[in-house]
Amino acid sequence: MKKSVFLSLLLAGGLVATAQTQGYKDGIEYYKAGQYDNAKTILDRTLNDANTEQALSNYYLGQIALINGDKAAAKSYFDKGIAVDANSPYNYVGLGALQLIAGDAKAAQDQFKTAQKLAKKDFEVPVAIARAYYNADPVKYKEYIDEYLNKARKASKNKAPSIYVLEGDMLMDTQDYGGAAAKYENAIVNDPSNSEGYVKYANAYFNVNQQYGIQKLEELLQQQPNSAMAQRELAEKYFLANYWKKASDLYSTYIQNPNHFPEDKARYAVLLYWGERYPESLEVANQILSQDPSNFLMQRVRFLDQTATKDYTEAVESAKKFFESHPDGNFTTNDYVTYAEALNGVGQDSLAVVQYEIAAEKDPKNGDLLKNLSTIYSQNKQYDKSAEAYDAYLQLQESPSLNDFFGMSGRYLNAALNCDSPEKAKELADRGINYVNQVIERAAEPNPLFYQRLGRLYIAANEKKPDAQAIEAYDKMLELLNANPENMNPANPNNTLDMYREAYSFEIMYYANFDVNKEKQAEFTELYNKVKELLGGAQAQ
Repeated sequence: MKKSVFLSLLLAGGLVATAQTQGYKDGIEYYKAGQYDNAKTILDRTLNDANTEQALSNYYLGQIALINGDKAAAKSYFDKGIAVDANSPYNYVGLGALQLIAGDAKAAQDQFKTAQKLAKKDFEVPVAIARAYYNADPVKYKEYIDEYLNKARKASKNKAPSIYVLEGDMLMDTQDYGGAAAKYENAIVNDPSNSEGYVKYANAYFNVNQQYGIQKLEELLQQQPNSAMAQRELAEKYFLANYWKKASDLYSTYIQNPNHFPEDKARYAVLLYWGERYPESLEVANQILSQDPSNFLMQRVRFLDQTATKDYTEAVESAKKFFESHPDGNFTTNDYVTYAEALNGVGQDSLAVVQYEIAAEKDPKNGDLLKNLSTIYSQNKQYDKSAEAYDAYLQLQESPSLNDFFGMSGRYLNAALNCDSPEKAKELADRGINYVNQVIERAAEPNPLFYQRLGRLYIAANEKKPDAQAIEAYDKMLELLNANPENMNPANPNNTLDMYREAYSFEIMYYANFDVNKEKQAEFTELYNKVKELLGGAQAQ
């Protein structure tokens, strides 16, 4: 079993204790990073904590309500904030923002003046006012936005990180991601602990250069090792960049933080699964299911983990519950394919085929799925369907490989050999002959396997009897085999003696019954008996 990512009890206890000092500040960090639902969860959770600055928490809760369009709730929060601390300036900024939305710019200005009187040395307040104007109407209030940003610049000597964050947000709204990232970088330079600058920089740059985005979040985590947002954001970026182990390791730390979200434990189980840490993922999934037995995501993760660890009996039962518990669930192709794998594992091949068919119907452009479905059909002796599925796979390939063509010829061979109609069998075999001939034409080196396949297809096209074309293919196969004496060595791991035996059998049949030639019949009979002796000796060994 892979090394557990869970921290020791001692370390986990230390994390919990220190993380609590972030408290409501984690909620403010999420708000400033634009993650309003997460911010509200934490601000609500910590509102009555002893260390919470309630006036400030009410301000941010009011701002979230305002963003969500609930003006009545917003006003209620701002009023509560003022009731808690009438000298806290921010709730007056919130009331001013409400007045701007209501179209009363004069009343808004009065609220903003009150806020500024209470915070003469707080350069964050004029930035908050500028943002209120920007949110209300960036064109109409451009003059006021510039005015208050200039006040913040003057008061902070151009060092207020919130100035650059707002300017970055404004550039993001125009899709100038490079310019926005530069502004967020300025915020970080002026305040290395400015979490919103790091997070917004990472988000602006991640789709352009993942490493730059990740690097900034790693710097943030070094600055604020107990920040729930820093832990979560970096873990998410690791996940998106396919750094499964780093993502799951950091998530294991993050879920010890009191300010993690309930859904994050489920996310952790998913990360463990994608990181191939199946027993640990299953353990977390079972913990969640013990409290929430019908949890859709965790029911899925449970049977995926069980299938991955080849616990197929349990996987089948878990999969049944998963599908039956959610008749209208948003199931993925992987759900059906994994269920099919589990069914195959317990020998229920026909039911596995059904699941593959559902998956292929949902995702008809998935070439790998069609190829696997073809193999499953073949294993279940549904050779016509196997050929159809492989043909559908082949049609999706922009540049089919020689292996693709050779595989297609094999599907048609199986279908032809197991067809009751001689006419249909010939049609199927002819298709296979066309594909194997393309392989022979394009291959860099001749291969006896190609001619064995060609000979078999000619036989399948001729009611399972050898004809001149089949014999010509087998003659070519024998010529290639004879070029290497090792092919007659019983110890050869390539089973070339079986290829000889097959060719000699059909040569004997052909010269005995169709193109009667006693000398050739005798010649190939002698060769056949020699191969039988060699094969007998090999089996005895």
